Amino acid sequence: MSKRKTVIIGAGHVGAHVASALMMQDICEEIILLDTDAQKAWSHAVDLQDTACYAGKNTTVRSGGYEELRDADICVISYCGAIFKENRLEELEEALNIADEIIPKIQASGFQGVVVSITNPCDLVALYFAMHLELMVVGTGTALDSARFRIRTAQALGVAPADVDGFCVGEHGDSQVPVWSQVRVGGRFLEELEQEKRELFGRFNRDEIEKATIEAGWKILTGKGSTEYGIGAATASLIQAILTDSRRVLPCSWQYKKDENSPVIYTSIPSVIGAGGVIGRIAPALSKEEAKRFDESCRLMEKYRAEYLDIRQ
Repeated sequence: MSKRKTVIIGAGHVGAHVASALMMQDICEEIILLDTDAQKAWSHAVDLQDTACYAGKNTTVRSGGYEELRDADICVISYCGAIFKENRLEELEEALNIADEIIPKIQASGFQGVVVSITNPCDLVALYFAMHLELMVVGTGTALDSARFRIRTAQALGVAPADVDGFCVGEHGDSQVPVWSQVRVGGRFLEELEQEKRELFGRFNRDEIEKATIEAGWKILTGKGSTEYGIGAATASLIQAILTDSRRVLPCSWQYKKDENSPVIYTSIPSVIGAGGVIGRIAPALSKEEAKRFDESCRLMEKYRAEYLDIRQ
């Protein structure tokens, strides 16, 4: 597996933008787009390949089938069915039905790399793949939500997003928890700066930022039919950390147990990412209220696992 090869299953808006981000950042040498609509996969691949001269990259992009997984490093799951804002669990049923078709093909291919799962509901779909594949499966989880949280906080404070350190834990969805108690600006806790420099850091509304973070995906979806750029960049960062063994600490969705008597779920906390996927996890320091909300989010994932995943075993 020397070519840093990534196969993307689902060449829609998200899959194509993941491929574009991987190519423009020179993360992979070979990218394969796979879709039930073979013509669409081919068209995206050729369109992306046409950027190679201007990008100054030597990445090969083409379409192909499941046999391409045999010597691949990364398998990205980015297919998408119908989207239901009113009932995310309807979205889950279709996502699991499609997973049932894909899983045997991944198994038959001989793939031995890392699965990076994007398809929503992210935590539950990633867990479902992990339950059926004897492979490392990592969900993008709150990687995108954390970026949204940092950017909106930075905008409210009037500083650069890169200088705001923060993250969201829990579900990639409505029960996610933006961790305000750990937000830092220039290496200082935001809670300290709010008290010391109120003229700069004391005039923003946390509830508004949190609401904007959680609702961002739906608002983007309503406006243009899909989210693509942000998740493309977030996924590319995760893949880069795996392929380069960079040991970056990124929020992502992976296996988690609250205690010995709890079932394994997939949920997001800061994780060390390197060769092979998740190397370790860092339990975040949470306030009492944040810990309560994170526990509620985990209980919700446990409930959904029992009601929708375990019954399919």
